[in-house]
Amino acid sequence: MGIFSALKSDKPKFKKLKEEGCVVTLSVEVPSEELENQTQTTLVRLQSQARIPGFRPGKAPLDMVKQHFSGRAREEAIDQLIRKHVPALLEEQKLRVVETPVVEDVKFKTGEPMTITVKVEVAPTPTATGYTKIAVARKPQTADAAALDKRLEELRDAQARLEISKDETVGEKSFAVVDYQASQNGKPMANAKGTGEIVDLSADQSVEGLAEGLKGMKRGETKSIKVKLGGKDADLSVTVTEIKTKVLPPLDAELAKDMGMESLEDLKAKLKEVLDRETKSASEADVVRQIEEALVKANVFPLPPSMVERQLEGMMERMRRQLMGATNLPEKVLGDLKAKMQPKAEDEVRLAFVMSAIAEKEKIEVTEAELAAELEAGLKDAQDEKRKAEIRDIYAKRKDQISHMIRERKTLNFLKEKAVYTEAKA
Repeated sequence: MGIFSALKSDKPKFKKLKEEGCVVTLSVEVPSEELENQTQTTLVRLQSQARIPGFRPGKAPLDMVKQHFSGRAREEAIDQLIRKHVPALLEEQKLRVVETPVVEDVKFKTGEPMTITVKVEVAPTPTATGYTKIAVARKPQTADAAALDKRLEELRDAQARLEISKDETVGEKSFAVVDYQASQNGKPMANAKGTGEIVDLSADQSVEGLAEGLKGMKRGETKSIKVKLGGKDADLSVTVTEIKTKVLPPLDAELAKDMGMESLEDLKAKLKEVLDRETKSASEADVVRQIEEALVKANVFPLPPSMVERQLEGMMERMRRQLMGATNLPEKVLGDLKAKMQPKAEDEVRLAFVMSAIAEKEKIEVTEAELAAELEAGLKDAQDEKRKAEIRDIYAKRKDQISHMIRERKTLNFLKEKAVYTEAKA
């Protein structure tokens, strides 16, 4: 071995090339001897499998195998070295990887080291600041008299009935019973005809121009109304067959009995109980919202692009389900929606990292007793032993996820205890 050969390193060299936010570019330099040795090893393996004309399977000379399979051997050798050295590179750099590393480039020349360039996304390491004494304006936790009166009116409205109106013409609060036929360019439209349809003049209309056209019409009167159907101009021939009005039941014991209560006071008490629960729940949700917004505002740091993208895709999928599986929205509409939801996705990812950082900083942990209590709560409503066994199996498989959920809950409770509360202005 010559002096220069002896000076060559036989170990890979790891290096961080660039760091932009949560995206890190790294390189590993593999000695040329290791690449050659791995290539030779691969050729020997291929020799045992090679089928070359004139030779029995696996019996061709190594030189002949090399002529036919050198390119493939080199590619497989490089792949093996990537699998070997990239994990070692990440471990040596002590990176918290959140996405599968991407090999961006591989460079090599005969007799020279091979360089593998890798791009990887890593988790941010926020220090978590501004999480104690968060200012929170707490909304009332009990319902006021106005809320109870409003719910009672909603209840009366739900129990209302329609009666023939004394009015001779359709008014702003009338319920008009109509027969109709739509046409465009003088031709009747298919599936645009009906009888006995009720139009609530006090509500928003899906047919533009209908409500205004009906106002002032008399019983038995027929009229052609200019409307828009599907965004296009149309003529609607309408006959008002009846005019009705909504009659609300009196707020008395009879209404209470119809609702299954003994008296009006019992009905009011039950409604107040329901409203108090709803008001308290809404108030607590608003407290959480304010705390989360304060945390996001106080802790600004780069985020892994792939995590934000996954969060955004999840939000888009939930939106599609809410739209009853609408998948045929125009690309521009979807693109606009995605752009609008991007900041929210970033906030949710940032919040998850901040909550984890707070838990670590405050040493908030989950005990086995807490996990057991969570399981018992899940078993409480199980119908039979089979269902209980299923729940236990789910808890065993998802123990880490459940532990993380409990830890987040405890962290949130910690933040709520540390917050500074004032009464929200009405």
